[in-house]
Amino acid sequence: MSGATRELRLFCLFFPLAVGGIDLEACSPATQAQTPHPGPVTGVIDGVAFEGDQYYVHGWACQEGQRGSIDVHIYAGHSANDKPPGTFVTGDTANLPNEPAVDRECHDANGGKHRFRIALSNQLLRTFQNKKLFAHGIAVAGNVENAAIAGSGNFKLPAPKWLPDPPTPNFLDGPAVAAFDTRKDSCEQIDIPDAAARAFRDYKGTIHLIASHYVTRAGLGPTLETTKHNCQVVYQTPHDGNIADFNDYTWLNAFYNVDGKRIVALGHMEYHGWEHGQCAGKTDTINCWYNVQTFNLSEDGGYHFVRPKAPTNYFLSLPYKYQVNQGPEGVSVDANIVKVGDWYYTAMSGWPWPPNCGTGKGLRPCLNPGGTCPIRTANILDASSWRGWDGKGFNVAFADPYRGPITNPASHLCPQVSNIEFLTGFNYYPATHQFIGTQFTPVETAYGPPGVYFTTSPDFVHWSKPVLALTMNQMLRREPEGNWSYAYFSLIDPRSTDSNFTTITDTPYLYYVRSDENHGPYQRVLFRQKIKLNWLATLHQKSAVPAGASDAH
Repeated sequence: MSGATRELRLFCLFFPLAVGGIDLEACSPATQAQTPHPGPVTGVIDGVAFEGDQYYVHGWACQEGQRGSIDVHIYAGHSANDKPPGTFVTGDTANLPNEPAVDRECHDANGGKHRFRIALSNQLLRTFQNKKLFAHGIAVAGNVENAAIAGSGNFKLPAPKWLPDPPTPNFLDGPAVAAFDTRKDSCEQIDIPDAAARAFRDYKGTIHLIASHYVTRAGLGPTLETTKHNCQVVYQTPHDGNIADFNDYTWLNAFYNVDGKRIVALGHMEYHGWEHGQCAGKTDTINCWYNVQTFNLSEDGGYHFVRPKAPTNYFLSLPYKYQVNQGPEGVSVDANIVKVGDWYYTAMSGWPWPPNCGTGKGLRPCLNPGGTCPIRTANILDASSWRGWDGKGFNVAFADPYRGPITNPASHLCPQVSNIEFLTGFNYYPATHQFIGTQFTPVETAYGPPGVYFTTSPDFVHWSKPVLALTMNQMLRREPEGNWSYAYFSLIDPRSTDSNFTTITDTPYLYYVRSDENHGPYQRVLFRQKIKLNWLATLHQKSAVPAGASDAH
């Protein structure tokens, strides 16, 4: 799965925890009903309107005789069938409820969903403003051509309309610098930054900068600023089809340098059941997606990581076995490891499961309520020693469902902790004796608009309400014309005295990945940018160090 797709789906699944619920089916590919005699594509553009914070194209589109919703693609300048053809702008699915008159036009006696509301982001409008707008319906059945729907060419793409930004601190302290640009630095097409950047210093003093993919490589150099992407493969998963081996696609996304030679790496394992012939469909679908977190170790300073054989590679999971076509399932560690005093800390996240579960009328109960919770250990080399926060203490032990029956699965679930739902990085800030959590959301949540947020905690359990540091619009306005998305934010400080770069000062680097959505999942840049955090310290009074803790090392 491409990183952009994976990230989008993770957000689609985790955001209900903060914004009040979402229909998981809306995030999944729909099963398209077909008839023996599919008809032509038809539809109408109703108009373009500014609603809330951006423009939308409204209308309806369908393939006659088909109940299944079809995709609608927006083009600028000309139709896709013209010579020269128009330029693709964006697309979405016509899957919103419609009135009976539309069903009649679609020859759909069963009453499918055929209306669309397609967002036109300001960054796209900056490129395509004032050009004629064309909408194409994409056929779902039979040997039927895609077609421009009625109203194409009658409307223009409007000029961007940026809303005023909410107050934000004086945050950025330098230009964005490319640390890894796939157009110049990739060793193969799939060599892309597909996880938050992490860094550690090995026994020779060499710094390893890793923004992992399922084939992992590192940037190497004497300083953070001089690391260069190296083509040597650090880790590669075998795409093992035996789920109990936990060895399908794996991203190494949390590292801890024990002594310069021994480097622990936690792996985000995605089991792709559809690729192993287990699922109803053979397409990339969250319905057959299962996550487990694995334990991996390097004994040569991080140049090679070894996969222990199951069950010793097990780190944590849900206490339930994989269920075909009942996904998405599982849990993940998406942040790094921080050591303070005698304890190593990180957090695990998961979505509510089974799909569409809850406490409402007609919903099946959740076997996993979902959310993000803190976990810790005193022995980083013992994967079985990690415990999750249960509301009173770190008492939740994790159970491998493939090593024997689990009599009380609920006792192995880690309940949600507030304010760390979208977290991708942890640091320790000695100046304030606080843990710092870095978060990014590409959609508006209860905390505010899309953007970069920070949350703080004195004890890794009680987290402050996330504070907005930079809106996504502020980032986009600084970009050249294009179609950009962002993901994988983390803080790494070149002045850190910690060999894992987990401590920070007032002026760390913000690392993040920018994807070029006009060129698929493979054109990305890992940026670093100097920031200022002195404003964050003033928002929270100096707090006591957690019991038994001291400054990180």
